[in-house]
Amino acid sequence: MTERTDGIVCPSCAKLNLPGTLFCVQCGTYLPSGGPLRTEQFPDQHLQRARPRVMGDAQGEGRALGIEIEILTTHRKVLLSADSEILIGRLDAAHGVFPELDLTSDSGLEHGISRRHARMYAREDKWYIEDLDSTNGTYVNDERLTAYLPYAIHDGDTLTLGTLRLHVILRGETSQEADDLL
Repeated sequence: MTERTDGIVCPSCAKLNLPGTLFCVQCGTYLPSGGPLRTEQFPDQHLQRARPRVMGDAQGEGRALGIEIEILTTHRKVLLSADSEILIGRLDAAHGVFPELDLTSDSGLEHGISRRHARMYAREDKWYIEDLDSTNGTYVNDERLTAYLPYAIHDGDTLTLGTLRLHVILRGETSQEADDLL
């Protein structure tokens, strides 16, 4: 990356960007590093592997269609609807990664969040999370998930992606609440 007094030249496409720009306006390359960022692997945290919760778990009874995620370090709260799968990760426009729950602004890179870290979805009135073979793992209540194996999540659970902790609040939705989430 070349920084000039009149702007920053993108190393990928050579577009001149305004000073202080984080992402190239032409191709989306992250400019302070001079190229796309990679998630650094943290040392193994020696936590036990989580056991998958089956769909008939007594704890998972009830109708929970909406989900609120609170990012504990920033106290940002995000309301999500069960209408579709939710990709969790970091934005990378250059590679076409646009997560529905983008943790870039929550210091996602520094916390070891992969671009495509995990996904959440609702099935039969229950929420599930699945690690997408992320570099630093996904944890439910401090138990590491096995990649590509869905785990049921419940109201009050703590999710840890890399080192970023999230609090889960499940919500029953009316059709009006679902419209408000969109």
